[in-house]
Amino acid sequence: MVKLKKVTLQYIEIEDRIRMLADLDGEERAVFWLTQRLCRRLVPKLVHHLEHSAPDSHLVDKGLMLSVQQHDAGWQQKFSEPVRSTGLSRSVLPEKVDLFCPAGGAAIIFPLDDGGEPARLQMTMLELRQWMAVIYRQFQVAGWPMEVWPQWFALSEPGKN
Repeated sequence: MVKLKKVTLQYIEIEDRIRMLADLDGEERAVFWLTQRLCRRLVPKLVHHLEHSAPDSHLVDKGLMLSVQQHDAGWQQKFSEPVRSTGLSRSVLPEKVDLFCPAGGAAIIFPLDDGGEPARLQMTMLELRQWMAVIYRQFQVAGWPMEVWPQWFALSEPGKN
């Protein structure tokens, strides 16, 4: 399976899609076009995983705890040089992705158009929260409907607490 080492996400208005540029194993780069339809199916599943990864507590509201964890993940995010579109070897418009959610993180499996091995974006829980925050911002930029996002996620944004 091809590993996605680093990704950069950006909403492209003319395409009405999120462009995910990715560094693959080796020196290859690829672009995955994430449609609103695909994202609106993927987000609830990842939100569900985040919600079920948080321990139950009698002392703290679960939504508040999730919001704080999400906010903390944003603070821990390290900004690095984005993936550049130069040297792209593949362009993929996935109709569906496979999702695996083990206890310590998540993996999204993207098909590659050449029929070869699929590409795997493996994330820890912290990385998943950070990736979800980027997707959330892209939804906002795109003006896509936000009902797939829970209230606790919106409260995790800086300035919303």
